[in-house]
Amino acid sequence: RESSVIGIVAGTLGVAGYLAAIASLRALIKRSGRKSYTVVAGKPNPQKLANFPEIETFVLVSCEHAALVDGRDYLQPVITPWEAQVAFTHGAHWDGEVRLDFDHLLEKEPSPGAAARGALSGEETREEETPEFSFLGGGVRAGPRRRFETGESQDEDEASSSEEEREEERE
Repeated sequence: RESSVIGIVAGTLGVAGYLAAIASLRALIKRSGRKSYTVVAGKPNPQKLANFPEIETFVLVSCEHAALVDGRDYLQPVITPWEAQVAFTHGAHWDGEVRLDFDHLLEKEPSPGAAARGALSGEETREEETPEFSFLGGGVRAGPRRRFETGESQDEDEASSSEEEREEERE
């Protein structure tokens, strides 16, 4: 949840739907305010992924049999698309379900936390910031890191001044 640069690893080129799954992951990562890079690496290993030190977390898109990797040798965490969907969707929490496929990215049904996202309407709600353990840094950090894009490039002051200007023009 705290990574800001995500690498999407195409670990398969032969499984149906992997391109759509990668596109869906890119959109999910972008909506969460993070940056993504796509890496075609075949079967990933620690040496291949170590060539991308700027990437903080990798999402492995592969067949179910190769979805889990032993992360002890990797410099960055390697997660499944399901874990990415839970981590990067605001309001979603892990309910104990483990999915190794990426079919859930191709479904038209709402993703975990979609109702919470819709209720927010692009605005961040004020929540009490409780300390959380940082798996990346290995310590305690201030609170949840959330970014939401409203689709507007103006900040509030600029937006309010432009609205006032429009009202003056109408009069």
